[in-house]
Amino acid sequence: MTYKKTLKVASFMATITIISKILGLFREIFLASIYGASFELTSFLAASKIPLTLFDITLGSVVSSVFIPIYTKISNEQNSKQANLFALSYTNLVLIITSITSILGIIFAKPIIAFSLSGADPQIIELSTNLLKIMFPMIIFTGLTYTFVGLLNCNQEFYITAILSLISNLFIIIFLCFSNNIYGLAIIMLLSWALQLIIELPWVYKFGFRYKFKLFDPNIKSALHLGLPILISSWAYPVSSLVNMKMASYLDSSSAVTYMELATRLYIVISGIFAYVISNLSYPYLAKFAYNDLRFGNLIKIILKSITFIIVPIMIGLIVLAVPIVRLAYERGNFTNYDSVETGHALIGLSFAMLAFSYNEALNKIFYAQHKAKIPMISGIIGTCITILTCFVLPDYFGIMGLGLSVTIGAMITFLINFYQLRHIWTASKFEYFEFCKISLAGILMGITVYKIESMLVGNFQKVFWPTIIGATEYFILAFIFKIDILHELISVFRKGPKYD
Repeated sequence: MTYKKTLKVASFMATITIISKILGLFREIFLASIYGASFELTSFLAASKIPLTLFDITLGSVVSSVFIPIYTKISNEQNSKQANLFALSYTNLVLIITSITSILGIIFAKPIIAFSLSGADPQIIELSTNLLKIMFPMIIFTGLTYTFVGLLNCNQEFYITAILSLISNLFIIIFLCFSNNIYGLAIIMLLSWALQLIIELPWVYKFGFRYKFKLFDPNIKSALHLGLPILISSWAYPVSSLVNMKMASYLDSSSAVTYMELATRLYIVISGIFAYVISNLSYPYLAKFAYNDLRFGNLIKIILKSITFIIVPIMIGLIVLAVPIVRLAYERGNFTNYDSVETGHALIGLSFAMLAFSYNEALNKIFYAQHKAKIPMISGIIGTCITILTCFVLPDYFGIMGLGLSVTIGAMITFLINFYQLRHIWTASKFEYFEFCKISLAGILMGITVYKIESMLVGNFQKVFWPTIIGATEYFILAFIFKIDILHELISVFRKGPKYD
């Protein structure tokens, strides 16, 4: 793919991702407005979190991180026909695993919910169990969707994969405009994933994929060997997230479950736009250049410096403006001022993790590209243990914010381990560390300005809009004054193309 096409694809993905995230935010706004911090919304968020945690985050990482490098390797060393035969076996393996998991999830729905919401009322437990039984088969559609996303991305078809979540969110929003039936919402959530899979099928067919039941392929063993440590490392966030939800069920009559989930989803909407584009667009190139030291090193440098430059101001801005942002997003209908403040405190705790989380996403992809999946596996396990331990302690001192801070501490420990291990592949120079300090200083100065401006304004929109505009302007001015190198590199990339090409 040429540089111009890469830039065009990146721009399209960024635009569609922003629109999709905005629609996702509107979906959460509808939910908060219709249900408030009620037992129905608590039940729905808890029930939907479990299958999505099991696959959308966990097995989804395995599908994308295992499938892409192996499919790319077969295509380069053999041909597309052999690569599609591997894709066929891989698809059937995913179908079998997700089907078995779905059946077990439906059978054991009640004990799963009882563990995850051990502090909740029986009414919440019962409704959550019923909703979980409806939504657990989502993982079948999710698994197949992610597999085909990997296949399409390997064939440089990024457009169709970028619009999938947009269509899914729109589908759910349309339902919420006409109904507030919680069981109907669960069914629509299930169908929205099926819709994404259906949309992919014509494009998958276009690239030569023909379905039949074929399970055995010589490359499946390699996929399993690579996939197991990735699966274990990918469980880091889901396990800590479920324990976090368990602890939240003991706070504020279980309403803290709703606060944490809404804060988490808002956090993902805000932080996920750029992290998603950088991570997903760069991974095929990481897989391609994995054993070309010069190109791989340059790509790592650009990815990490870009993440730092983009995420630092977003993270600081979100910490400062958390409560006004939550009020602007959710405070209407049955969602009260108290609900906004508690959700805002949860969001503050989570926001401190944004940079570490973004780094970990990139570092995991870097290690996966070189088939060094044991590194993020070990760091993920350690980070998860730290998160679990701290979420038993911090809420006593910081309330619901403590649950978010426990996620932050775990993410930071995971990052430190990953970054230490990165030295075997690429080592940051003193110049890179100096760049990080300059970016951090620019972000802190911006944060002080944002805080002062927010405190002088009245109205939720004013408190979010003007500090954001002024803060972003100040940040870019400071970046030029401090001569932050990555800003000039990014401008050069947009003008001339990347250095590693």
